[in-house]
Amino acid sequence: MEIGAHADETVGGDVADTAIADVQTFTRAYEHYRLPVYRYLRAHGATDADALDLTAVTFERAWAARHSFRPRGGGLAAWLLRIARNASIDAHRQHGRGAHATPEEVELAASAGELEPDHVALRDAVARLPEPQRDAVWLRFAAGLTAREIGMVLGKSEAAVQKQIQRALDALGEALQ
Repeated sequence: MEIGAHADETVGGDVADTAIADVQTFTRAYEHYRLPVYRYLRAHGATDADALDLTAVTFERAWAARHSFRPRGGGLAAWLLRIARNASIDAHRQHGRGAHATPEEVELAASAGELEPDHVALRDAVARLPEPQRDAVWLRFAAGLTAREIGMVLGKSEAAVQKQIQRALDALGEALQ
């Protein structure tokens, strides 16, 4: 059977991991996952415009690669967030910056009114985390992925991801005291 061949491949209105090959089911996947993808990219980037652009790039790349998707590991959410992460890294390389927003970019965004003042300290603290911890935090809290799904995005075990998240939360707790 072809991927996405039947409408009953959706679960409770959500998109099942196999239902992305045709326009109708891919559209449902877009509607279901666009906000988690956007949130992850917004946490990963400095502006709303960048996050919106990269969300579009993510779904363009996913549409182009939809026939290569295989529902294993973290499923559709992890696959899309892996595409989003790679799109973000590619965009930052193209612009000659690192793969994440720097504390200076966070401060610039805050001063431009793009961040609520209450969130500046938290964004700054997250931006200062080591990259593996920062990615795990963004994927967990901005995109809403489970540790298993994050492991599929980052190529790590679920236990390693849980340790990264716990270390990150401990570091953030200390930094924000």
